[in-house]
Amino acid sequence: MEKLKALWEFFKKKPLYLAALLVIMFVGGNLAMVTVEKFPHLACSPCHVMAPYVDAYDNSELLSHAHAQANVNCIDCHENGIEDKIQETVWYVTDDFDDPPYKRAFPNEMCTKCHSDIDAIVAKTDFGEANPHNSHLGDLVCSDCHKMHNQSRAKCADCHNFEFLQNLPADWDKEAKKTK
Repeated sequence: MEKLKALWEFFKKKPLYLAALLVIMFVGGNLAMVTVEKFPHLACSPCHVMAPYVDAYDNSELLSHAHAQANVNCIDCHENGIEDKIQETVWYVTDDFDDPPYKRAFPNEMCTKCHSDIDAIVAKTDFGEANPHNSHLGDLVCSDCHKMHNQSRAKCADCHNFEFLQNLPADWDKEAKKTK
């Protein structure tokens, strides 16, 4: 405690040193976060609630693993601002987080950053009797069918039993090739 008081007295006399230390800590901390977030094992798995997601990213039949094989990092889709990083750190330190984590809603623009040729996707999935990418339900969100962290499922199968649903390629729900 005495050392802490002495340090405080030193900084009271030399406030520029304190300011410099705070700037160095802030810049260093941000550089560390930017570097670490590219590695899910470092950025995500320390929080035990994220371990299943990191495991699935490493080895599973889910789209998250297919994206890992295509060199897509978690942060490529889960972009977090500084406020999010601070909030997640507070949740981690206080052990106060949702388990399982809340499900985020992602707009189609998240997917079309890489899978941008929508016309090619629609053409590829025109099965004659129906086209899951040209639905009578109007504009669907990619994640209505394509799930990253759960098994994907064709939304049209909720009501229909189209023949093409039985004949989809085995990896339709795992494909993560860039279509740009």
